[in-house]
Amino acid sequence: MNANATMVSNFTTGNAGDFFASDGWTNGKPFDCWWYKQNAQIVNGLLELKIDQKWNPGDANSDWNPQYSGGEFRTNNFYHYGYYETSMKAIKNDGVVSSFFTYTGPSDIVNGQKNPWDEIDIEILGKDTTQVQLNYYRNGQGNHEKMISLGFDASQDFHRYGFNWQPGKITWYIDGKEVWSMSGDVPVTPSKIMMNAWPGKTVDDWLKAYNGNKPLTAYYQWVTYNQQ
Repeated sequence: MNANATMVSNFTTGNAGDFFASDGWTNGKPFDCWWYKQNAQIVNGLLELKIDQKWNPGDANSDWNPQYSGGEFRTNNFYHYGYYETSMKAIKNDGVVSSFFTYTGPSDIVNGQKNPWDEIDIEILGKDTTQVQLNYYRNGQGNHEKMISLGFDASQDFHRYGFNWQPGKITWYIDGKEVWSMSGDVPVTPSKIMMNAWPGKTVDDWLKAYNGNKPLTAYYQWVTYNQQ
């Protein structure tokens, strides 16, 4: 961990820093979960993001009614070009995702204007935790997925996952080693730093079917951002 980074959230000391837990809403398809703050807590020096039961039976959505709960941490502030990194141990289970990413979208209003959907992703799919999926969205356009073999099982121990976001280029790193780079029309909009753990639905071809196992927990030791 770079203790001298621009932003440091060291969960091993109980420090949430700029992060808070999402609570009381659902993203909609394909997230088969409601976000609850009790699913995103720092316990014994680790941030725990849990997939579990739906805690509030009264929560309902006419278009999409998830039956489980998930955990999500996000920053209050927006961050831009620089190096982002976390130490994470992912969930191993079909149908679920453990993640670290930057995101902004139309729900973020800045200077009276809705932000575009810009996102940079590191996602570990629970169906195969020996790989990581990298991706980005620029103004809502994705389909830049790249699967990388890790050479280890991400559910067995903590490893460092990061990316360097610069104008026109993103470079991803695993345990400090460059593993992939993409140039072109990459995200340009300051974004929030986020992590979440969630079960999917209607995406069995991507995640495999979620079997309802719970609770499932992804663990994080720290997050850093170094402005560049």
